[in-house]
Amino acid sequence: MSKHSYQSVAAARRNVPHGPNHGYYLAQRPPEDPELTHVGPGTACGEYWRRFWFPFEMTEEVGDLPRRMRILGEDLVVFRSRDGDYGLLHLHCSHRNSSLEFGIVENDGLRCCYHGWKYAPNGKVLETPGEPATSKIKDRICHGAYPVHEYKGLLFTYMGPPDTVPPFPVYDTFDLPGHELVPYRISYPCNWLQVAENTMDPIHTVYLHTRVSNVQFEPTWGVTPMIEFHDGDQHLYSTLTYRWGDNIWVRTQQTVFPSFSGVGAFWEDATKEKVFFRSSITKWTVPIDDTHCMIIAWRHFGEGIDPDGRGKRDEVGVETVDFEGQTEQRSHYERQTTPGDYEAQVSQGAISSHASENLGSTDKGLMMLRRRLRMGIRDVADGKLPPRPDPDDAEIPLYIQDTVMTVPQTPGEDDEALMKSVTDAVMEVVIAGDALRGAARQDFIENGLRALKNDPRFDLSGVTKPDDVPVGE
Repeated sequence: MSKHSYQSVAAARRNVPHGPNHGYYLAQRPPEDPELTHVGPGTACGEYWRRFWFPFEMTEEVGDLPRRMRILGEDLVVFRSRDGDYGLLHLHCSHRNSSLEFGIVENDGLRCCYHGWKYAPNGKVLETPGEPATSKIKDRICHGAYPVHEYKGLLFTYMGPPDTVPPFPVYDTFDLPGHELVPYRISYPCNWLQVAENTMDPIHTVYLHTRVSNVQFEPTWGVTPMIEFHDGDQHLYSTLTYRWGDNIWVRTQQTVFPSFSGVGAFWEDATKEKVFFRSSITKWTVPIDDTHCMIIAWRHFGEGIDPDGRGKRDEVGVETVDFEGQTEQRSHYERQTTPGDYEAQVSQGAISSHASENLGSTDKGLMMLRRRLRMGIRDVADGKLPPRPDPDDAEIPLYIQDTVMTVPQTPGEDDEALMKSVTDAVMEVVIAGDALRGAARQDFIENGLRALKNDPRFDLSGVTKPDDVPVGE
Protein backbone atom coordinates (compact mmCIF):
# COMPACT_ATOMS: atom_id res chain seq x y z
CA MET A 1 0.00 0.00 0.00
CA SER A 2 1.35 3.45 -0.92
CA LYS A 3 1.91 6.16 1.65
CA HIS A 4 -0.98 8.16 0.16
CA SER A 5 -3.49 5.29 0.34
CA TYR A 6 -2.42 4.42 3.90
CA GLN A 7 -3.02 8.00 5.02
CA SER A 8 -6.44 7.95 3.30
CA VAL A 9 -7.45 4.82 5.19
CA ALA A 10 -6.26 6.32 8.47
CA ALA A 11 -8.23 9.53 7.85
CA ALA A 12 -11.38 7.58 6.97
CA ARG A 13 -11.05 5.56 10.17
CA ARG A 14 -11.11 8.73 12.25
CA ASN A 15 -14.34 9.91 10.61
CA VAL A 16 -16.55 6.86 11.23
CA PRO A 17 -19.58 7.35 13.54
CA HIS A 18 -18.77 6.96 17.24
CA GLY A 19 -21.03 5.59 19.93
CA PRO A 20 -22.01 2.52 21.99
CA ASN A 21 -22.27 -0.76 20.08
CA HIS A 22 -20.87 0.82 16.93
CA GLY A 23 -18.58 -2.10 16.19
CA TYR A 24 -20.02 -2.31 12.70
CA TYR A 25 -18.19 0.87 11.71
CA LEU A 26 -14.87 -0.40 13.01
CA ALA A 27 -15.04 -3.99 11.76
CA GLN A 28 -12.53 -3.43 8.96
CA ARG A 29 -9.08 -3.23 10.56
CA PRO A 30 -6.85 -0.75 8.73
CA PRO A 31 -3.61 -2.03 7.16
CA GLU A 32 -0.13 -1.39 8.53
CA ASP A 33 2.03 1.63 7.78
CA PRO A 34 4.53 0.15 5.29
CA GLU A 35 6.95 3.08 5.48
CA LEU A 36 7.77 2.19 9.10
CA THR A 37 7.24 -1.57 9.12
CA HIS A 38 8.38 -3.17 5.85
CA VAL A 39 12.09 -4.03 5.96
CA GLY A 40 12.93 -6.19 2.94
CA PRO A 41 15.53 -5.25 0.29
CA GLY A 42 14.49 -2.13 -1.59
CA THR A 43 11.89 -0.98 0.95
CA ALA A 44 12.23 2.45 2.52
CA CYS A 45 12.59 1.21 6.10
CA GLY A 46 14.80 -1.67 4.96
CA GLU A 47 17.19 0.75 3.30
CA TYR A 48 17.28 2.86 6.47
CA TRP A 49 18.12 -0.17 8.61
CA ARG A 50 20.90 -1.05 6.16
CA ARG A 51 22.83 2.08 7.20
CA PHE A 52 23.54 0.87 10.77
CA TRP A 53 25.60 -1.78 12.55
CA PHE A 54 23.37 -4.12 14.57
CA PRO A 55 23.73 -7.58 16.19
CA PHE A 56 22.21 -10.59 14.50
CA GLU A 57 23.50 -13.64 16.39
CA MET A 58 25.05 -14.89 19.62
CA THR A 59 28.49 -16.38 19.11
CA GLU A 60 27.56 -19.44 21.18
CA GLU A 61 24.97 -20.36 18.55
CA VAL A 62 27.55 -20.60 15.76
CA GLY A 63 29.18 -23.99 16.09
CA ASP A 64 30.84 -26.40 13.67
CA LEU A 65 27.98 -26.25 11.16
CA PRO A 66 26.58 -23.36 9.10
CA ARG A 67 23.49 -21.73 10.58
CA ARG A 68 20.65 -20.57 8.35
CA MET A 69 18.96 -17.32 9.29
CA ARG A 70 16.78 -14.53 7.98
CA ILE A 71 17.55 -10.85 8.60
CA LEU A 72 15.78 -7.81 7.09
CA GLY A 73 13.87 -10.20 4.84
CA GLU A 74 17.04 -11.79 3.39
CA ASP A 75 17.87 -15.48 3.62
CA LEU A 76 21.45 -15.85 4.84
CA VAL A 77 23.87 -18.30 6.39
CA VAL A 78 26.36 -17.56 9.16
CA PHE A 79 29.41 -19.71 9.83
CA ARG A 80 32.76 -19.68 11.58
CA SER A 81 35.70 -20.99 9.59
CA ARG A 82 38.08 -23.39 11.28
CA ASP A 83 40.55 -20.51 11.34
CA GLY A 84 38.03 -18.67 13.55
CA ASP A 85 36.73 -16.06 11.08
CA TYR A 86 32.98 -15.37 10.91
CA GLY A 87 31.12 -15.07 7.63
CA LEU A 88 27.59 -13.94 6.78
CA LEU A 89 26.72 -15.05 3.26
CA HIS A 90 23.70 -15.09 0.99
CA LEU A 91 22.04 -18.44 1.46
CA HIS A 92 22.09 -19.74 -2.10
CA CYS A 93 25.30 -20.79 -3.83
CA SER A 94 26.33 -18.51 -6.70
CA HIS A 95 26.83 -21.56 -8.92
CA ARG A 96 23.53 -23.47 -8.93
CA ASN A 97 21.56 -22.02 -5.98
CA SER A 98 21.97 -24.88 -3.53
CA SER A 99 21.60 -23.82 0.09
CA LEU A 100 24.88 -23.14 1.86
CA GLU A 101 23.16 -24.29 5.03
CA PHE A 102 24.43 -27.69 3.89
CA GLY A 103 27.91 -26.41 3.10
CA ILE A 104 31.12 -27.81 4.56
CA VAL A 105 33.09 -25.57 6.91
CA GLU A 106 36.81 -25.55 6.11
CA ASN A 107 39.87 -23.69 7.42
CA ASP A 108 39.45 -20.63 5.24
CA GLY A 109 35.80 -20.70 4.18
CA LEU A 110 32.59 -22.55 3.37
CA ARG A 111 32.35 -25.15 0.58
CA CYS A 112 29.05 -25.81 -1.21
CA CYS A 113 28.00 -29.46 -0.94
CA TYR A 114 26.71 -29.66 -4.51
CA HIS A 115 29.71 -28.90 -6.75
CA GLY A 116 32.38 -27.87 -4.24
CA TRP A 117 32.57 -24.14 -4.84
CA LYS A 118 34.25 -22.55 -1.81
CA TYR A 119 33.65 -19.08 -0.39
CA ALA A 120 35.73 -16.96 1.94
CA PRO A 121 33.92 -15.22 4.83
CA ASN A 122 33.89 -12.00 2.77
CA GLY A 123 32.25 -13.72 -0.24
CA LYS A 124 35.37 -14.12 -2.38
CA VAL A 125 35.20 -17.28 -4.48
CA LEU A 126 38.23 -19.31 -3.45
CA GLU A 127 37.73 -22.47 -5.54
CA THR A 128 35.56 -23.74 -8.40
CA PRO A 129 36.87 -27.33 -8.52
CA GLY A 130 34.72 -28.57 -11.41
CA GLU A 131 36.00 -25.87 -13.75
CA PRO A 132 39.13 -26.14 -15.93
CA ALA A 133 42.37 -24.97 -14.35
CA THR A 134 42.38 -22.00 -16.73
CA SER A 135 38.88 -20.83 -15.72
CA LYS A 136 38.65 -17.20 -14.63
CA ILE A 137 35.12 -17.52 -13.22
CA LYS A 138 36.22 -17.21 -9.62
CA ASP A 139 38.02 -13.97 -10.46
CA ARG A 140 35.04 -12.28 -12.07
CA ILE A 141 32.25 -13.05 -9.58
CA CYS A 142 31.88 -12.64 -5.85
CA HIS A 143 29.26 -14.20 -3.63
CA GLY A 144 26.93 -11.96 -1.61
CA ALA A 145 28.37 -11.34 1.86
CA TYR A 146 28.22 -8.85 4.69
CA PRO A 147 30.93 -7.80 7.16
CA VAL A 148 30.81 -9.36 10.63
CA HIS A 149 32.17 -7.84 13.83
CA GLU A 150 32.36 -10.00 16.96
CA TYR A 151 31.99 -8.14 20.26
CA LYS A 152 31.45 -9.57 23.75
CA GLY A 153 29.59 -12.66 22.62
CA LEU A 154 27.44 -11.00 19.93
CA LEU A 155 27.95 -10.88 16.16
CA PHE A 156 27.20 -7.54 14.46
CA THR A 157 26.79 -6.83 10.76
CA TYR A 158 26.37 -3.91 8.38
CA MET A 159 24.10 -4.74 5.43
CA GLY A 160 24.30 -1.45 3.55
CA PRO A 161 26.45 -0.31 0.60
CA PRO A 162 30.13 -1.17 1.20
CA ASP A 163 31.21 2.43 0.67
CA THR A 164 28.96 3.73 3.46
CA VAL A 165 30.13 1.55 6.37
CA PRO A 166 30.18 3.70 9.54
CA PRO A 167 32.57 3.21 12.45
CA PHE A 168 31.48 0.42 14.78
CA PRO A 169 29.87 2.29 17.69
CA VAL A 170 31.06 1.42 21.20
CA TYR A 171 28.87 2.91 23.94
CA ASP A 172 29.89 3.39 27.54
CA THR A 173 27.37 0.81 28.81
CA PHE A 174 29.33 -1.87 26.91
CA ASP A 175 32.12 -1.75 29.51
CA LEU A 176 30.96 -0.63 32.95
CA PRO A 177 32.90 -1.41 36.14
CA GLY A 178 31.26 -4.16 38.16
CA HIS A 179 29.16 -5.34 35.19
CA GLU A 180 29.23 -8.71 33.44
CA LEU A 181 27.49 -8.78 30.05
CA VAL A 182 25.60 -12.03 29.37
CA PRO A 183 24.15 -12.38 25.83
CA TYR A 184 20.58 -13.50 25.18
CA ARG A 185 18.15 -13.67 22.27
CA ILE A 186 14.34 -13.86 22.17
CA SER A 187 12.19 -14.29 19.04
CA TYR A 188 8.87 -12.52 18.50
CA PRO A 189 6.28 -13.42 15.82
CA CYS A 190 5.48 -9.79 15.04
CA ASN A 191 6.88 -6.67 13.45
CA TRP A 192 10.02 -5.09 14.92
CA LEU A 193 8.52 -1.68 15.64
CA GLN A 194 5.85 -2.77 18.11
CA VAL A 195 8.59 -4.39 20.20
CA ALA A 196 11.19 -1.61 19.83
CA GLU A 197 8.67 1.06 20.86
CA ASN A 198 8.47 -0.36 24.38
CA THR A 199 11.37 1.70 25.75
CA MET A 200 9.73 4.94 24.63
CA ASP A 201 6.43 3.89 26.26
CA PRO A 202 7.48 4.03 29.94
CA ILE A 203 3.96 4.47 31.33
CA HIS A 204 3.27 0.81 30.52
CA THR A 205 5.41 -0.28 33.48
CA VAL A 206 2.88 1.25 35.89
CA TYR A 207 0.06 -0.90 34.54
CA LEU A 208 1.40 -3.99 32.75
CA HIS A 209 4.13 -4.74 35.29
CA THR A 210 2.62 -3.48 38.54
CA ARG A 211 -1.00 -2.39 38.83
CA VAL A 212 -3.21 -4.39 36.49
CA SER A 213 -2.54 -8.10 36.81
CA ASN A 214 1.15 -8.83 37.01
CA VAL A 215 3.12 -7.50 39.97
CA GLN A 216 6.57 -8.14 38.50
CA PHE A 217 8.31 -5.12 39.99
CA GLU A 218 8.45 -3.37 43.35
CA PRO A 219 5.42 -1.30 44.49
CA THR A 220 7.40 1.84 43.62
CA TRP A 221 6.77 1.09 39.95
CA GLY A 222 3.02 1.44 40.52
CA VAL A 223 3.41 5.14 41.26
CA THR A 224 2.61 7.21 38.18
CA PRO A 225 5.88 9.02 37.39
CA MET A 226 6.39 12.48 36.02
CA ILE A 227 7.63 11.79 32.46
CA GLU A 228 9.50 14.01 30.04
CA PHE A 229 10.87 13.12 26.60
CA HIS A 230 13.93 14.67 24.99
CA ASP A 231 15.19 14.77 21.40
CA GLY A 232 18.84 14.23 20.40
CA ASP A 233 20.86 14.02 17.21
CA GLN A 234 21.06 10.22 17.13
CA HIS A 235 18.74 9.30 20.00
CA LEU A 236 15.72 9.99 22.19
CA TYR A 237 15.68 9.73 25.96
CA SER A 238 13.03 9.95 28.65
CA THR A 239 13.21 10.92 32.31
CA LEU A 240 10.85 9.28 34.79
CA THR A 241 10.59 10.88 38.22
CA TYR A 242 8.91 9.07 41.12
CA ARG A 243 8.07 10.31 44.60
CA TRP A 244 8.44 7.54 47.21
CA GLY A 245 8.14 8.84 50.76
CA ASP A 246 11.00 11.27 51.39
CA ASN A 247 12.87 10.05 48.30
CA ILE A 248 12.83 11.16 44.68
CA TRP A 249 13.87 8.58 42.10
CA VAL A 250 15.06 9.89 38.71
CA ARG A 251 15.28 7.24 35.99
CA THR A 252 16.58 7.78 32.44
CA GLN A 253 15.85 5.46 29.51
CA GLN A 254 17.27 5.92 26.03
CA THR A 255 16.79 4.74 22.46
CA VAL A 256 19.50 5.22 19.82
CA PHE A 257 18.15 4.93 16.28
CA PRO A 258 16.87 2.74 14.91
CA SER A 259 16.28 0.40 17.89
CA PHE A 260 19.27 0.22 20.25
CA SER A 261 18.10 0.91 23.80
CA GLY A 262 18.99 0.49 27.43
CA VAL A 263 17.04 0.38 30.66
CA GLY A 264 18.18 0.56 34.25
CA ALA A 265 17.58 -1.60 37.31
CA PHE A 266 14.63 -4.00 37.43
CA TRP A 267 14.22 -4.23 41.19
CA GLU A 268 14.56 -0.61 42.19
CA ASP A 269 12.44 0.17 45.27
CA ALA A 270 13.59 3.79 45.78
CA THR A 271 14.19 3.21 49.50
CA LYS A 272 17.96 3.75 49.45
CA GLU A 273 19.97 6.64 48.09
CA LYS A 274 22.12 5.90 45.05
CA VAL A 275 23.69 7.90 42.25
CA PHE A 276 24.12 7.02 38.59
CA PHE A 277 23.40 3.29 38.61
CA ARG A 278 23.53 2.16 34.97
CA SER A 279 21.98 -0.39 32.56
CA SER A 280 20.55 -3.76 33.50
CA ILE A 281 19.76 -4.48 29.82
CA THR A 282 21.52 -3.34 26.66
CA LYS A 283 19.37 -4.47 23.73
CA TRP A 284 18.52 -4.21 20.05
CA THR A 285 15.21 -5.12 18.42
CA VAL A 286 16.23 -6.51 15.03
CA PRO A 287 13.82 -7.25 12.16
CA ILE A 288 13.89 -10.80 10.82
CA ASP A 289 11.28 -9.89 8.21
CA ASP A 290 8.07 -7.85 8.21
CA THR A 291 6.27 -10.16 10.65
CA HIS A 292 9.09 -11.52 12.82
CA CYS A 293 11.81 -9.92 14.91
CA MET A 294 14.15 -10.65 17.78
CA ILE A 295 15.52 -8.92 20.82
CA ILE A 296 19.24 -9.62 20.91
CA ALA A 297 20.91 -8.20 23.95
CA TRP A 298 23.17 -8.31 26.96
CA ARG A 299 21.78 -8.80 30.44
CA HIS A 300 23.98 -7.03 33.01
CA PHE A 301 25.01 -8.80 36.22
CA GLY A 302 27.34 -7.88 39.07
CA GLU A 303 27.84 -5.49 41.96
CA GLY A 304 27.67 -2.50 39.64
CA ILE A 305 23.97 -3.04 38.83
CA ASP A 306 22.64 -5.80 41.11
CA PRO A 307 24.43 -5.54 44.48
CA ASP A 308 21.78 -7.73 46.14
CA GLY A 309 22.32 -10.55 43.63
CA ARG A 310 18.66 -10.89 42.64
CA GLY A 311 19.42 -11.67 39.00
CA LYS A 312 19.54 -15.27 37.78
CA ARG A 313 22.45 -15.56 35.39
CA ASP A 314 21.82 -19.24 34.57
CA GLU A 315 18.36 -18.37 33.16
CA VAL A 316 19.76 -16.09 30.46
CA GLY A 317 20.52 -17.37 26.95
CA VAL A 318 18.74 -18.63 23.83
CA GLU A 319 15.02 -17.78 24.01
CA THR A 320 15.22 -17.18 27.76
CA VAL A 321 15.90 -14.39 30.22
CA ASP A 322 15.52 -14.04 33.97
CA PHE A 323 12.45 -11.81 34.14
CA GLU A 324 8.91 -12.96 33.51
CA GLY A 325 6.71 -12.22 30.54
CA GLN A 326 9.34 -11.99 27.78
CA THR A 327 8.69 -15.26 25.93
CA GLU A 328 5.90 -17.63 24.93
CA GLN A 329 7.37 -20.38 27.11
CA ARG A 330 4.55 -20.36 29.65
CA SER A 331 1.13 -22.00 29.72
CA HIS A 332 -1.68 -20.08 28.07
CA TYR A 333 -3.37 -19.77 31.47
CA GLU A 334 -0.27 -18.11 32.93
CA ARG A 335 -0.01 -15.80 29.96
CA GLN A 336 -3.65 -14.75 30.36
CA THR A 337 -3.54 -14.26 34.11
CA THR A 338 -0.09 -12.65 34.31
CA PRO A 339 0.59 -11.15 30.87
CA GLY A 340 3.94 -9.52 30.19
CA ASP A 341 5.67 -7.56 27.44
CA TYR A 342 5.51 -10.54 25.07
CA GLU A 343 1.73 -10.81 25.27
CA ALA A 344 1.17 -7.05 25.05
CA GLN A 345 3.36 -6.68 21.96
CA VAL A 346 2.67 -9.87 19.99
CA SER A 347 -1.09 -9.60 20.53
CA GLN A 348 -1.16 -6.36 18.53
CA GLY A 349 -1.03 -8.56 15.43
CA ALA A 350 1.69 -9.64 13.05
CA ILE A 351 2.06 -5.97 12.08
CA SER A 352 0.30 -3.49 14.34
CA SER A 353 -2.20 -1.16 12.67
CA HIS A 354 -1.26 2.37 13.67
CA ALA A 355 -4.37 3.77 11.99
CA SER A 356 -6.57 1.93 14.51
CA GLU A 357 -4.82 3.47 17.54
CA ASN A 358 -6.13 6.38 19.59
CA LEU A 359 -3.01 7.96 21.06
CA GLY A 360 -3.01 10.24 24.10
CA SER A 361 -0.67 12.50 26.04
CA THR A 362 1.24 9.56 27.58
CA ASP A 363 2.15 8.40 24.06
CA LYS A 364 4.36 11.40 23.33
CA GLY A 365 7.53 9.29 23.31
CA LEU A 366 5.96 6.82 20.91
CA MET A 367 4.98 9.62 18.54
CA MET A 368 8.44 11.20 18.77
CA LEU A 369 10.10 7.88 17.94
CA ARG A 370 7.89 7.24 14.91
CA ARG A 371 8.39 10.78 13.66
CA ARG A 372 12.17 10.58 13.97
CA LEU A 373 12.28 7.15 12.31
CA ARG A 374 10.16 8.47 9.46
CA MET A 375 12.49 11.43 9.05
CA GLY A 376 15.52 9.13 8.95
CA ILE A 377 13.85 6.79 6.47
CA ARG A 378 13.04 9.67 4.14
CA ASP A 379 16.54 11.12 4.46
CA VAL A 380 18.04 7.81 3.32
CA ALA A 381 15.53 7.68 0.45
CA ASP A 382 16.81 11.14 -0.57
CA GLY A 383 20.40 9.88 -0.63
CA LYS A 384 21.49 11.16 2.79
CA LEU A 385 23.24 9.14 5.47
CA PRO A 386 21.99 9.01 9.07
CA PRO A 387 24.20 10.79 11.63
CA ARG A 388 27.39 8.76 12.09
CA PRO A 389 29.31 8.09 15.30
CA ASP A 390 32.54 10.06 15.59
CA PRO A 391 35.32 7.72 14.33
CA ASP A 392 37.70 9.25 16.88
CA ASP A 393 35.39 8.58 19.83
CA ALA A 394 36.29 5.21 21.32
CA GLU A 395 33.40 5.33 23.82
CA ILE A 396 30.08 7.08 23.22
CA PRO A 397 28.38 8.26 26.43
CA LEU A 398 24.78 7.30 27.18
CA TYR A 399 22.36 8.76 29.72
CA ILE A 400 20.78 5.52 30.96
CA GLN A 401 20.80 5.71 34.77
CA ASP A 402 18.93 5.53 38.08
CA THR A 403 19.48 8.06 40.87
CA VAL A 404 17.60 8.09 44.20
CA MET A 405 17.93 11.16 46.45
CA THR A 406 16.40 12.01 49.82
CA VAL A 407 14.44 15.21 49.17
CA PRO A 408 11.46 15.46 51.56
CA GLN A 409 8.30 17.22 50.52
CA THR A 410 7.91 20.77 51.75
CA PRO A 411 4.49 21.44 53.32
CA GLY A 412 2.52 23.94 51.29
CA GLU A 413 4.92 23.81 48.33
CA ASP A 414 4.34 22.38 44.85
CA ASP A 415 5.97 18.95 45.02
CA GLU A 416 5.80 18.40 41.27
CA ALA A 417 7.82 21.58 40.78
CA LEU A 418 10.37 20.28 43.29
CA MET A 419 10.53 16.91 41.54
CA LYS A 420 11.08 18.64 38.20
CA SER A 421 13.86 20.79 39.62
CA VAL A 422 15.60 17.68 40.96
CA THR A 423 15.23 15.92 37.59
CA ASP A 424 16.57 18.94 35.70
CA ALA A 425 19.52 19.19 38.06
CA VAL A 426 20.32 15.47 37.77
CA MET A 427 20.23 15.56 33.97
CA GLU A 428 22.33 18.72 33.78
CA VAL A 429 25.06 16.94 35.73
CA VAL A 430 24.75 13.80 33.58
CA ILE A 431 24.87 15.75 30.32
CA ALA A 432 27.76 17.89 31.54
CA GLY A 433 29.71 14.66 31.87
CA ASP A 434 29.62 14.23 28.07
CA ALA A 435 32.97 16.03 27.89
CA LEU A 436 34.61 13.13 29.73
CA ARG A 437 35.05 9.42 29.10
CA GLY A 438 35.48 6.26 31.14
CA ALA A 439 36.14 6.44 34.87
CA ALA A 440 36.60 10.22 34.70
CA ARG A 441 33.01 10.67 33.47
CA GLN A 442 31.63 8.26 36.06
CA ASP A 443 33.47 10.02 38.90
CA PHE A 444 32.46 13.48 37.71
CA ILE A 445 28.77 12.57 37.51
CA GLU A 446 28.70 10.70 40.81
CA ASN A 447 30.44 13.58 42.61
CA GLY A 448 28.18 16.13 40.94
CA LEU A 449 25.02 14.28 41.93
CA ARG A 450 26.18 13.94 45.52
CA ALA A 451 26.90 17.67 45.59
CA LEU A 452 23.27 18.37 44.74
CA LYS A 453 22.25 17.26 48.21
CA ASN A 454 23.90 20.36 49.63
CA ASP A 455 22.15 22.74 47.25
CA PRO A 456 18.57 23.35 48.41
CA ARG A 457 17.74 25.12 45.15
CA PHE A 458 19.04 22.26 42.98
CA ASP A 459 20.53 24.80 40.60
CA LEU A 460 23.94 23.12 40.28
CA SER A 461 25.72 26.01 41.97
CA GLY A 462 28.04 23.54 43.70
CA VAL A 463 28.96 21.65 40.53
CA THR A 464 31.90 22.51 38.29
CA LYS A 465 31.27 21.64 34.65
CA PRO A 466 34.18 20.05 32.77
CA ASP A 467 34.14 22.56 29.90
CA ASP A 468 37.89 22.46 29.37
CA VAL A 469 38.51 18.77 30.03
CA PRO A 470 39.73 16.92 26.91
CA VAL A 471 37.95 13.81 25.70
CA GLY A 472 39.65 10.66 26.97
CA GLU A 473 40.50 9.39 30.40
